[in-house]
Amino acid sequence: MDAAHIDLGLPAGWSCWLELQQSSEGTCSGKAELREGHEPRCVLIIAQQPNREAVIERLKFRADYFVGEWRMRQGEDGAPRS
Repeated sequence: MDAAHIDLGLPAGWSCWLELQQSSEGTCSGKAELREGHEPRCVLIIAQQPNREAVIERLKFRADYFVGEWRMRQGEDGAPRS
């Protein structure tokens, strides 16, 4: 299955690509890649959820958390903090 760009309302410069899979029972799971610019930063795996909307809701929560932590650790100038 191909990944598709999904708008999660992430900060400028960040994007998310999502690959969804649906089971024969109708539940969904997904794999998403978060990118800062063109650089991949994280792959998130979303386990079985009752539907597509639940996958996206869970993904948004986890992506917001990751990006917030990443930005805090990088500092405002983008340089890693020690």
